Amino acid sequence: MADNVKRKPMSESELSAAYINASSRFAAASGWKELLALADDFRALDTYKDSAQMVLRCVKGASAPAYREITTSLENRDDVTIKEYREAAHIMGLISDYMDARELMRVYTVRANILTYNTATAILQNSETETAELGRAVEMLREIKTFRNSRDLLERFERHYFDLTYREALQLMENGHVYTEFEEAAELFEKISVYSDAKEQAAICRKKANQLRPKVKKPKPKKQTIGDDHVTRIKTGKRNADSKAKVVKPKDESVSAVAEVWRDIDKRKFVQFLLWLMVFVGSLTLSIFVSRITFSWVVANADLVRLLCVIGAGVSAFFGGRAFLQMLTLSMRKKLAKAAIAFGKKLATPFVKAVSKLLASIGIDITRRKRLGGRDERSIVRYETEAVKKKKKKLKNELKWVEQTSNCARVRFIFIDYMIHHIRGGYKMHYAMTTDEIGREIAVEPEDKELFRIYRMARYSGGRAEDEITAEMVNELKMINQRKS
Repeated sequence: MADNVKRKPMSESELSAAYINASSRFAAASGWKELLALADDFRALDTYKDSAQMVLRCVKGASAPAYREITTSLENRDDVTIKEYREAAHIMGLISDYMDARELMRVYTVRANILTYNTATAILQNSETETAELGRAVEMLREIKTFRNSRDLLERFERHYFDLTYREALQLMENGHVYTEFEEAAELFEKISVYSDAKEQAAICRKKANQLRPKVKKPKPKKQTIGDDHVTRIKTGKRNADSKAKVVKPKDESVSAVAEVWRDIDKRKFVQFLLWLMVFVGSLTLSIFVSRITFSWVVANADLVRLLCVIGAGVSAFFGGRAFLQMLTLSMRKKLAKAAIAFGKKLATPFVKAVSKLLASIGIDITRRKRLGGRDERSIVRYETEAVKKKKKKLKNELKWVEQTSNCARVRFIFIDYMIHHIRGGYKMHYAMTTDEIGREIAVEPEDKELFRIYRMARYSGGRAEDEITAEMVNELKMINQRKS
């Protein structure tokens, strides 16, 4: 939709062309999205001709279908994403003069903030969260700084994220062998450029990566012999019928992946790994076939030779494994470690299940504590119940009846008392719910529905409601509220 990018002032001819183009598109526009896009285009023309009136026409034409489509698509859905709520709030802001679009804009914004907050806190509470995910949670908290305690969480975890990222980047920088590792370290430092000396470290990594990057030789241009056929093609602009078109073969992804790995690994360590591997294989082979050797000294000291071969195999295995790990980049080692852990868990799962069944058969349930998160069931229920009761007990109407100077204000006072009574009685209201959603859940009797109808009139009708809401209506609502209490 509308962007905040400053546009260059257009000349008279450009304004005229843009106006004619937008007007022709307006005549053929069929959907509300096209109309809102056209509103942006007319808005860019500022005061040229009747552009301001065209903006209003576009917004007015898009309001009803946009409102209907958005509210229908988001109603009674549990899988609405943060992005969908943000887009819905943005569109409701564009059509804010239509019905209760302005209120829905606030509602969708709050719901998007709730989803963002819950997602971020879930990431922060996970003890196995990786640094990249922690960074995503920090970015989400930055978007909702003023929501709940987001600012406090941001101050607490942003420093932790900076520390982790700085340490990872520094480790990559100190242990790097190839240019890709230094580039990755530079990217990490640039993410936290405001922290410590991260900006300077990023520049050092970029410089080191450029030094280690293999230089690609530019192919020399081939000398072309200009013959009659070549001259003919230049003149006519056509190829001869006999010329064969080049067939582009699709790239083999497996080959390109192997080439990428080969480009990133440390070649010197790879050679060391191969040498240690040869020593390992040779030692094992010699230990197996030592009994077949006919030399007198070997026959007399067969056990010693076999022991030396085993020791040589062990030493070569240790140094070969070390060279293998050193030839890989840090990201490769991390992926290898994750794969090894996953493979180990897969192998251990049948054994753990067998032990659990064996212990369960004698009355010991080792999974119970894990299911309850380390707490007793009774303590959790008692803790939550006491907290809810304490919170409900503290609920009160902060407004004073004598301070309400208008009928609309008195209706709001009555409605707040009505909702407090229901919440104390056990009703669970989410503060992001609209009045219509609450009414569908608790307004069963006709007098309850009348209370919600008059409240909506007082809340959303502005100054017009003062003339429509009479003192008799207020007294009737007050009596209804007293009977419900």
